[in-house]
Amino acid sequence: SGKHFHNVLCLSEAKGMDINMKKKAMVLLMSVVLMAGTVMGCGSGKDSGSKAQTETETQAVDSEESGVDEKTADEGGSSSGEMDLIAGATTGFFGAESLDVANGWDGWIMSIYGISENLFKLDENFQPQPWIAESYKNVDDTTWEFTIRDGVKFSNGKDVTAEAVKRCFERTYEQNDRADSTLKIESMEADGQMLTIKIPELNATLLNDLCDPLLGIYDADEEADPELGVVCTGPYAADSFDAMADVKMSANKEYWGGEPKEDKVELRIFDDEDALEMALQNGEIDLIAQASANIASLFANSDDFVVEDVTETRTNFLMYNVEHPGMDDQAVREAVSYCVDRDSFAEVVYQGYASPSYGIYPENMAFGGTEGLENSVEKYDPAQAKKVLEDAGYTDSDGDGILDKDGIPLSFKAITYSYNTECTQLADMLQAEFVNAGMELSIETFDVLDDSLAAGDFDIAILSHAMAPTGTAQYFVNQMFTTGGNQNFGGYSNEKVDSLAKKLAVETDADQTVSLTREICQEVLNDRAFDFVIHQKLVMIYSSDVSGVEVNPTEYYLITNTIEKN
Repeated sequence: SGKHFHNVLCLSEAKGMDINMKKKAMVLLMSVVLMAGTVMGCGSGKDSGSKAQTETETQAVDSEESGVDEKTADEGGSSSGEMDLIAGATTGFFGAESLDVANGWDGWIMSIYGISENLFKLDENFQPQPWIAESYKNVDDTTWEFTIRDGVKFSNGKDVTAEAVKRCFERTYEQNDRADSTLKIESMEADGQMLTIKIPELNATLLNDLCDPLLGIYDADEEADPELGVVCTGPYAADSFDAMADVKMSANKEYWGGEPKEDKVELRIFDDEDALEMALQNGEIDLIAQASANIASLFANSDDFVVEDVTETRTNFLMYNVEHPGMDDQAVREAVSYCVDRDSFAEVVYQGYASPSYGIYPENMAFGGTEGLENSVEKYDPAQAKKVLEDAGYTDSDGDGILDKDGIPLSFKAITYSYNTECTQLADMLQAEFVNAGMELSIETFDVLDDSLAAGDFDIAILSHAMAPTGTAQYFVNQMFTTGGNQNFGGYSNEKVDSLAKKLAVETDADQTVSLTREICQEVLNDRAFDFVIHQKLVMIYSSDVSGVEVNPTEYYLITNTIEKN
């Protein structure tokens, strides 16, 4: 899924490095460039922008004047002038097309930038905690009351009231079709600092849903600025913004959560991984966000830099088209699973900055891990893959080296992203293993997979996806596992999963939620319509004189009021 940074992050797509098959280690890399100049006030109060979901390529851009001596940079990041904090990144997941929370996925990026904030925020355990909302009351199954925190102001100095939040949500729901699928709202009423939200039916994950950056809070009464977007409440506000390239920010003087440590921050996108690495090495930038394994390994043993990581909810996985001949046979899908060398993929391609998966959700989630789950495939075993196919009646009837049965050869097409080196490497690894197992795999890559996925024009889709961006199992269950789910492009259908998903949607007991999720996971593992390969780690690299960096497994909340260069 795409995300967007508000004013502080710069991203660029990482450049691949071929090593050899199974050893090409390249990652979509992100680093954040926070740049500071002389002490300045907060932004103009108009944060404007347009929004776009992306995992796209961008390039470094020159910085612009914003009333202080600031560093200017070419693609390599050369600079002059005194700076407070500089961060850089490649494109990947965090490029923003605008600074408008309601535009596409830009709210995600603005949350990372430190520009926008929500009523609630996810902690390191994916639990929602009050943020702009001070407290709440669940009046009944469909009625919630939220007390908006006193003293919170937009960066233009205006108070954040219940009416302001209501108007914000109304605008977001008018402009972004994804809002209604994120949280269904029937009606809202505002009275002072009290916001009452009526929902059409019981929603056990409502607080988590309110953590989605799409529901970030901004001043909807002030028209979005063409460049600087909407006015938000975060510790920083944008001074200038160049879509998918660069954002410069000043500390928000109105910030309610404590004075930001840095006066100015710049986030810059690099389109070259080598240039990004060099910029950190020679002190031109102070921090790299969402760093690739390649870059992380270069700084891991240095006393001058800190490499910090946490397992996030992003996974690399295989989606099988269970409606296609050959792939509709569970034995074939099991054989494919035995061909996946999860451990080598994690250790070689991700260089240890990922963990192999034989379940579905990562272990750091309450409902994740493999405890209590049964999986017929517990290790990489190409010999067993061939045996499974032979036991299922597949033979090489025509001597072409490809097993077949009832006239159907085990010849398949895989699709994946052209820009995601890890996914293309996984495809290469799989292609080699297929030969040894008596199968054949062709690979097609695309900048955008939407059309091919929607058309079902694949046998195996090799994907990277956030599984629980708001901390709930339902997000992925509803998208991928339920019949007709909006991301269930392989045609998977299981009546028990559908029934369990409905129960999960209204279950409020935490233990029962875990139990229901594990039941769903067991069904999915039994049917093997998907194979989860690794769970990625979010990696941050920063100079040892930088403090206050918070690495949250959600990928949100990178730029905070605590981050500073000492």
